[in-house]
Amino acid sequence: SDAAGFIINKETDVRGTVEVWSKEPLTKDEAVEVLNSVLKKNGCAVIRNGRILTIVAQDTAKTRDLPVISGNDPNEVEKGDEVVTQIIPVKYATVSQLVPNLELLLPTTATLSANESANSLILVATKTDIKRMLKIITALDTSIASVSSIRVDRKSTRLNSSHANIS
Repeated sequence: SDAAGFIINKETDVRGTVEVWSKEPLTKDEAVEVLNSVLKKNGCAVIRNGRILTIVAQDTAKTRDLPVISGNDPNEVEKGDEVVTQIIPVKYATVSQLVPNLELLLPTTATLSANESANSLILVATKTDIKRMLKIITALDTSIASVSSIRVDRKSTRLNSSHANIS
């Protein structure tokens, strides 16, 4: 904290000693990322608010004032141990159907919920976990769109559910 000018606010008990070595000087962001990686192993997370680093238990981090990011492109997410909230718009699939399948693939420290009115998922997890889930969601959402097609029976003068064949 002295070298980087951070103020450390410990809201959970952190025990032990950690040594981290780097041949090159670290930026402030890199120092916070290293701290997050080390603390994750002990069930803790760092929440950064300017110069203040608050250390909390990892399972309580998801209800804190975390960065909120919106998007569904896994290539835009850098891997890392920072916990964030990701709003994931889904184009073709129904989010309520995706949640049960995706929850099985998440670590216990992450949470996933569906906002059906916006057809979006809300995922609170590390950036690495979010990147992985975005790859899975993109694959599922794309595969549903590419396999689905609607064929309309032109013999009928009006379209209703009995005349539409979905394959």
